[in-house]
Amino acid sequence: MEHPVIHWLMNDGKKLPESSPFLEAFAGQLQQAGVDVTRITTGVPILHPQIVSFSGLWRLGDGVSERLYHYDDNVRSALSASPILIAYSGEGPVRCRLTGPPVEGEYPILADLRREGFTDYFVIAVPFADGTHKALSFATARADGFSDAEIALFEAVVPAMAFHLEVQALRRTASTLLDTYVGHLSGRRVLDGHIRRGMGETIRAVIWLCDLRGFTSMSEALPRDVLIEMLNAYFGPMCDAVSEHRGEILKFIGDAMLAIFPVSDDASVACRNALAAAHKAQDALAQENAARESRGARRIDYGIALHIGDVIYGNIGSDTRLDFTVIGPAVNLTARIEGLCRDLDRKLLLSADFVTAGNIAAQSLGAHALKGVAAKQEVFAIA
Repeated sequence: MEHPVIHWLMNDGKKLPESSPFLEAFAGQLQQAGVDVTRITTGVPILHPQIVSFSGLWRLGDGVSERLYHYDDNVRSALSASPILIAYSGEGPVRCRLTGPPVEGEYPILADLRREGFTDYFVIAVPFADGTHKALSFATARADGFSDAEIALFEAVVPAMAFHLEVQALRRTASTLLDTYVGHLSGRRVLDGHIRRGMGETIRAVIWLCDLRGFTSMSEALPRDVLIEMLNAYFGPMCDAVSEHRGEILKFIGDAMLAIFPVSDDASVACRNALAAAHKAQDALAQENAARESRGARRIDYGIALHIGDVIYGNIGSDTRLDFTVIGPAVNLTARIEGLCRDLDRKLLLSADFVTAGNIAAQSLGAHALKGVAAKQEVFAIA
């Protein structure tokens, strides 16, 4: 007769494609089956520009937490001295009883588990279809550790767990790539099926457009590596500031960056978030320029424009190549205002609509004729 935990994995467990709810439910199934498990982890290396591995951690009484391990020497060192690395290599399983005294040369994690009261630790490899292996671990605080029947169950669930972890890893990889190349909100919409040309909606949002000054001449004069380093030093603070203040980076257009801060109920919240992001980016780039000047490198000069309006948010392009972005007169107006930054010698300009919607204290710089815009537009700067 099929074990109830395996039956759940092959049936109702498939209804939980997200890793955290699935791990919580899996732990509950084990407990219902009488398995005295206190801690479960999953370890899945993922495709990400900064993150080497994702781990789900379930603890009895605490629920599930997610851990992301970044590329650095500490992570490499920890993995090299961990049974998780053995699982990643497809070997094992590894079982460590923790009731006895520490053994010289044992895995560093065992000391932590002992301090937390665990008595038995079991790690097993989970094979994926591409030939790689991931890791699944179980720990208990029961005095006599896991029973033989429980260890046998852990081994028996591996094929079903492999299916679930692979689906979750593929979904996470897709989400990560979409977040990285498209943006979180846009990526979520793509995953939810908004992938047909012309699909979109009209939303109200703060539009952010920033541009690097003198990029054309720099691209002709600077070596490739120096130019790329400068672009990264410029885009980094811009991206970090926008993301930290709930903005969505939509695209890089050469040396320009387009982002939005969608309006939910209160437009002033989106305006203040965008303005806070602009201030943070300016502060970071001021520090970057000070460092650059100290070593004789070229300064980063830029302009940022903020405007609020209705935009069409969705897919444009061809049948085979789409761009999830925003378009409309409000976007064009933002671009024209950003173009004034050079003429007015300002790093940040605000539209009249933005100042009004956000109730921002700002100084008027007068009304200006903008190419392609019928009426003159009043622009503002923070005093």
